[in-house]
Amino acid sequence: MFDKLSKNVGEVLDFPPDVAGNGPKITITGRREILVENYTDIIEFTTEEIRLGTLEGELCLTGQEFVLKTILATELRIEGVLHSLNFQGGSET
Repeated sequence: MFDKLSKNVGEVLDFPPDVAGNGPKITITGRREILVENYTDIIEFTTEEIRLGTLEGELCLTGQEFVLKTILATELRIEGVLHSLNFQGGSET
């Protein structure tokens, strides 16, 4: 019920989906810092690739020298050199 209510309130107030919903919010500062909020799980982590599960599919980050600086239940702060970011699977809505 709460999910339905939050979607309806978000639509009425015209909030963006990342504020009203549970989809991932990704903040990239330059190429050296990435903040990922609302991830569900860490699928794979190496210094050159990070794969995260989200409600909208798998998020794949590639780069160099990745280090997890903050690991919280719904938030990751990653430092390193980002080369690419893409989603695999999930829905595009």
